[in-house]
Amino acid sequence: MDLLDLKDAAKQIALDSGAILVGVGSRDRLVDAPPSGDMNYSLPGAQSCIIWAYPIPAETLDHYLGKTERLSYRNNMHFAYSTGWKSAATVAQFIEKNTKYKAYPVMPNIDYRGTGFAFRQRLRVGRFFLRRGLATKLIAKIIARTFGEKVFPMFSLRYGAVAAGLGRLGWSGNLFVKDYGSAVYLAGALTTAPLEPDPLADENYCNKCKTCVQACPTGLFSLDEEEAPVTIAGREEIYAKRNAYARCYFGCGGLAGVGPGGSWSTWTPDHDCLKEVAEEQMNDPAYRAKLLQDMLSSNATPVVQREFNKTILIQYMNGGILGNIGKRTLEDTHPTCGACQAVCVADPKQRKKLLALLKSAGKMNLDEEGKEYIERPDGTTFYPPTEV
Repeated sequence: MDLLDLKDAAKQIALDSGAILVGVGSRDRLVDAPPSGDMNYSLPGAQSCIIWAYPIPAETLDHYLGKTERLSYRNNMHFAYSTGWKSAATVAQFIEKNTKYKAYPVMPNIDYRGTGFAFRQRLRVGRFFLRRGLATKLIAKIIARTFGEKVFPMFSLRYGAVAAGLGRLGWSGNLFVKDYGSAVYLAGALTTAPLEPDPLADENYCNKCKTCVQACPTGLFSLDEEEAPVTIAGREEIYAKRNAYARCYFGCGGLAGVGPGGSWSTWTPDHDCLKEVAEEQMNDPAYRAKLLQDMLSSNATPVVQREFNKTILIQYMNGGILGNIGKRTLEDTHPTCGACQAVCVADPKQRKKLLALLKSAGKMNLDEEGKEYIERPDGTTFYPPTEV
């Protein structure tokens, strides 16, 4: 099989799995990228990355951000991660079976380099005790310390996607695709085959409207400051400066998610607003440990909420940090945030509508039986549908 046929066959596998975009990038295009753009780290001798994207349906975003239901969003997330992993493994197997080249399937998310034995062991200890209903001060310190560590992916699918011509980086740092915005999930594989790279996406369709910043309840992104530029294929990709990554760990982990002013939240019942917490305080390990301890064991936190927090924290750990998120079960798929990605669709007018929907949908709470309900701004309550 020649390289052209190999490229076409690999791309077709991705498209047949449900991807709406697929492209090929070269090692040369990522030579000046940050370390997580180095293919060689995961696959010595890698020359090419094959990257593809699955969309998040528009109606799913409406339901998720409007808090009418999140089952469709959950199902789509599980589909994208599980299918992305399976198709990546299929691409890698196809390459190695039919050519002399090596290949490597990239885990879709939460696969970090530098997370050695000590990092993972801390989380395993924390998960062990949480599963047994325990949440001591020591366990909170162990997990909070891990939340404070800045980690990097084995291979950045976002960087690979830019190198493969799928799109450019938006202000949030997520990939921004012309017809879908950032409302896509990525998957990919690396190979030592020197495939011909696809044309780059010339225009960056992110207009820096900063809707992503307004949608983030944790304060991860700066409104005005920029990170150091990321160079891919000789071009600078500009995105927002990151504040403490612990903010996102608490938010995407489902432990905190109320917006400024306290009138709206993500799909989490905890109503701590991290966006109102000073950066110096968030960088303090003692503060993070105290915050986590309160969420898990303080009498000031309702029992049903404490149990909820323990459950989703275990699911968050199971979802990839201690395993392969591509093999995560639907039961362990528990989306709570991701608002920066969900509001960032291609149409700027629709972004504003989705942001307004998020901020007007109210807050998620738990009743005495632990069932989720939405407290609407007008004082009414709504129980979203759940799976039995």
